[in-house]
Amino acid sequence: MTAALTIEGLVRRFGGVTALAGVDLTVERGQTRALIGPNGSGKSTLINCVSAVDRWDEGSITVDGRPVQGRNSAAAARRGIARTFQTLRLFDDMTVIENVMVAMHHTRGYGVLSAVALMPRYRRAEARMRGEAMALLRRVGVAEDADREAGTLPYGHRRLVEIARALALQPSLLLLDEPAAGMNDSETKRLAELVSSLGDDTDLSILVVEHNMEFVASVAAQVTVLDNGRIIAEGTPAEVREHPDVLRAYLGSEEIV
Repeated sequence: MTAALTIEGLVRRFGGVTALAGVDLTVERGQTRALIGPNGSGKSTLINCVSAVDRWDEGSITVDGRPVQGRNSAAAARRGIARTFQTLRLFDDMTVIENVMVAMHHTRGYGVLSAVALMPRYRRAEARMRGEAMALLRRVGVAEDADREAGTLPYGHRRLVEIARALALQPSLLLLDEPAAGMNDSETKRLAELVSSLGDDTDLSILVVEHNMEFVASVAAQVTVLDNGRIIAEGTPAEVREHPDVLRAYLGSEEIV
């Protein structure tokens, strides 16, 4: 069976600094894998490369057996890659449901003329997308916020809307970049329940970049640890938590929380 994500020998340099130094990483189809590491370890660089937000210098990335090439996030989305960001990127002056529907433009099924003239094809497509968007909002637990402006939502709800928008791309690979950052305990618990439920979908593979080890342990069976651009450990959350190289990597920088 083809892996959902295969990274081989990935190298990314920024001038004289090597952010990724030959990383090999595999996410199996239907698996939820976590990627952790101290600040500056290369986690965000890696996820930027996988989502084609950034280029890389050496190595290869394939998703469902097809190569990801260069810096073209739109093409990556069409190949089944969706992601969230450390910093929220919602359209604050649009409603929640509009934010989700924006991600469905590739399936709209009508042209500009149909939209301008409000033709039946346009109306049918808009109704379909609105129904699908509502279903996604129900799935992440914020359907009651559908008609509110996104900028008025509590922080935790906005994170959930961002995940709903990513799911609207109908991805086979979902990249979550520090989804629990800035959340309180109850919001983090709610998010963990959502990610765990998404992990039950055998057609969806998830790579979670996160600092919160308690969150990681609740959503991912396998963890990869990155430090100074290199993988230093892989295994279950319990195994990596006690790994001597992992303890050394975190010592003096931040705790494994």
